[in-house]
Amino acid sequence: MVQDTLARRMFLILHNPFTGKPEIGHDLLKCGLVAAALADLMLERRLGMENDRIVVADPRGTGVDEIGAFVVESIQRQPSAHTVRSWVEALTDVVYELVARGLVTDGVVRREQGGRRLLRRTADRFPAVDLLQAARPRVRLEHMLRVPREMDVPGAALAGIIRALEVERVLDVDRDRAEVRSAVAAAAEQLPIDLKSLVDGVESAVSAISLTIRR
Repeated sequence: MVQDTLARRMFLILHNPFTGKPEIGHDLLKCGLVAAALADLMLERRLGMENDRIVVADPRGTGVDEIGAFVVESIQRQPSAHTVRSWVEALTDVVYELVARGLVTDGVVRREQGGRRLLRRTADRFPAVDLLQAARPRVRLEHMLRVPREMDVPGAALAGIIRALEVERVLDVDRDRAEVRSAVAAAAEQLPIDLKSLVDGVESAVSAISLTIRR
């Protein structure tokens, strides 16, 4: 049975299911995946926020997923608490690989290695093997944005992270861009305090990524 985690949903939302290409830059994509993995653990009450720093609330947790175990163990090993931005920077590559590998193993997508372009390697592609499974997270979130009364907390967490990444354009809810941004913002306002703090931290991480790109 395929796991339904926010990190997996985010990965699928941010990739085109037909071409397998990421809809956004790779740095932002990886940031979104770490944010979604942290949100998963906060919803499970395994992590929490103290001021602007992530802390382990329950080291035992309630899940046995590989990504959650890796993230909690990584945070628990540190002698002091760190910000969302710090964890985004530290966990991006491993979380990306774990999510991608899991979706390939479960037959949702296949992996096509990226090629070389000048001095850099292009991003891997992940076209859908199971189109229904691959498209479901995006369709589900877009539906909740069209029908706000059906928005749940996991959906609002995804919306909040997408807003922090400033990539609302990946969503298609039959409205103009301003209305989409408004719907995403309204969903994010429903989040509990820890998840709002997480989204604030993601915004800080995105600002750092944007600054690096401009340099």
